[in-house]
Amino acid sequence: MIQRLRLRLTFVCAAVTAIILVIMAVCSVIIVRKHIARREETTFCSDVNTVTYYIQSQSSSGLVLIDHQWFSKTEKNNGLIISIEENGKSLLFQGAEEHETRQELVAQVKQKGKEEYQFTFEKMPSSTVEVDSVYFTLKSSSFGEEREYWANLSTVPVEENRWLGISVVKSMEESQREIENLMAAFFFFGMAAVVGLVVFAWFFTGWSIRPIVENQRRQIQFISAVSHELRSPLAVIQSSISAVLTADKEVAAHFANNITEECCRMSRLIEDMLTLASADSRTWSIQKEETDLETLLLTVSDNFEPMARSKGISLTVSLPEQVLAKCLCDKQRIVQVLSILVDNAICYTPKGGKVELGARENRNSVELIVADNGPGIPCEEQKRIFDRFYRRDSSRTEKNHYGLGLSVAKEIMALHKGSLTVTDTPGGGATFHVFLNIK
Repeated sequence: MIQRLRLRLTFVCAAVTAIILVIMAVCSVIIVRKHIARREETTFCSDVNTVTYYIQSQSSSGLVLIDHQWFSKTEKNNGLIISIEENGKSLLFQGAEEHETRQELVAQVKQKGKEEYQFTFEKMPSSTVEVDSVYFTLKSSSFGEEREYWANLSTVPVEENRWLGISVVKSMEESQREIENLMAAFFFFGMAAVVGLVVFAWFFTGWSIRPIVENQRRQIQFISAVSHELRSPLAVIQSSISAVLTADKEVAAHFANNITEECCRMSRLIEDMLTLASADSRTWSIQKEETDLETLLLTVSDNFEPMARSKGISLTVSLPEQVLAKCLCDKQRIVQVLSILVDNAICYTPKGGKVELGARENRNSVELIVADNGPGIPCEEQKRIFDRFYRRDSSRTEKNHYGLGLSVAKEIMALHKGSLTVTDTPGGGATFHVFLNIK
């Protein structure tokens, strides 16, 4: 399921980005293509103006002087085909290079100018000083394949009742090749970008759904652990009920007591699970108020004094000489955190041991301490003890702990924007540190 989700997200991410990229590339090609066409058209018009101006300057005296070298150089440098006529006859200039289709191409240009623009060299210019011109494009198959050309027909007045007809043709092949190379480059880099997007999307979606994968894994572990933990008390309750129905009064009372204890354990387990579920769904809230931490520590100590005495454990409170600053927190929840820590300390500390509660004020926080001299927690397990349903010694016969207490305490401290850490107690044991921000 997760793998299919990742594939779908990858496809959607890559597809949407690729579509946007293709649209941008197509728009860019269209814009650049128009720019190239406009540039080539402007260049062609400039070349035509140069030719007509040169002819006007050479024929200003009434004589037609054709500099073959100039025209040949102009044709070669600008990729032009130039044809000059007077009274329907070509002048001596035949072009820089001889082409089999040269005359055919010029004839097609003159034919199109006549049919579509009613422009002929037989028609006298409208002015004795201005050049009459018409520009258009031509598609021709003169060179064995259809090609496009820029074309111009001009009539240049020389003297009264005398004029020259000029045909100028330029192939669009170079600009079209430039556009094709541009499109090929866009296609190549576009495909490379799409491939890169697919790879990026694959790793990005994998990184994005990592919390989902982790939450799913934790959910499976949570359900499995809950099922395991509930199975034991339910089995005890079921067997105790069966025994109550057939046992005598004294034995029945014993089994009834077992049922009560197991119900209390299940109630505590369910309460812890609901607490963690509220924390996970971000619906758990706290009610902060100014709290006297010294009183809070003494209250927790009084609550657990009978339990510690029954196990032969010394429970003490060590307070600093200077009064602690009041802290803005949820008093009941902090009592819950300290109760979890003291309960664990008493349960894991052997008879004759000691558990100490303490406090000290730091620069921006107050630190509450619960230390014991029990077996301690190995370094490699100190991070795992806050995981849900994790118990350091799964073989213990103690039934009151499910491995949820420290998880609940960690969530409570996260709501307070504080922290809960554990270190080794000098001489052996574990010390838990609760950090609360000062108001």
